[in-house]
Amino acid sequence: MNKVDQFFSSLPEWSVAVAVVVSLFILMLIVKKFILLRVGKITARTSFYYDKLLVKVISFPLTLCLLALTIKLSEQTVAYFDVEADFSMFNSTARLLIVAALVLFIDGFLTGTVGQYAEKSSTLKSSSSIMQGITRALILGLGLLSILGTMGIAITPIIASLGITSLAVALALQPTLTNFFSGVQLVMDKPIRVGDFIELESGEQGFVDKIGWRTTWIRMLPNNFIIIPNSVLSQSKIINYGADPDNT
Repeated sequence: MNKVDQFFSSLPEWSVAVAVVVSLFILMLIVKKFILLRVGKITARTSFYYDKLLVKVISFPLTLCLLALTIKLSEQTVAYFDVEADFSMFNSTARLLIVAALVLFIDGFLTGTVGQYAEKSSTLKSSSSIMQGITRALILGLGLLSILGTMGIAITPIIASLGITSLAVALALQPTLTNFFSGVQLVMDKPIRVGDFIELESGEQGFVDKIGWRTTWIRMLPNNFIIIPNSVLSQSKIINYGADPDNT
């Protein structure tokens, strides 16, 4: 028996199993990187936005899925080398990785979609980051609850605690939330748009410069700004001299 054979025969069985599993995972990562590079070059030549977004957001979730697949395949490897292991831990870890990958993929895709939609809208462009933040918070919050449920943690008490906390926060932030939902109403109902020349109920006139989630900015002719809370603006009478009839 030569030295190489002696070296491998002296290794414990678990180390050989680990080496096989790690090699398999590295091989799948190389294949994934090659495929995504090829697909990325193809999508770079198209004008469609969502294929580029898909390639951008799928990389890390796909890595988690490959890791979950490797863990599942490692069960067979461990059994082949007669290594004792807790297979229930393998299964729970793989499920956890799949759920995390799904949450991250949905988060990236929907956040990118919301951002793209907001960038195309003159009304929502200034609030793009806020809309993306709200979308991400909702998805990650639901995803965290899903992950906790996958881990066997009871989420009913957590949801109840979140309900009480949300009620307390809503009461504390009532003026801010009022302005927020009034801003949503202005964005959806579109009585005014960025660039419209309007006259307020108080008599001031100016161009709509920005519609935010809390306030609306009106630029007057001397280049001064009137900053009005959305809750006040949504309940005021407004004369819109510059509204586009095709967009009302």
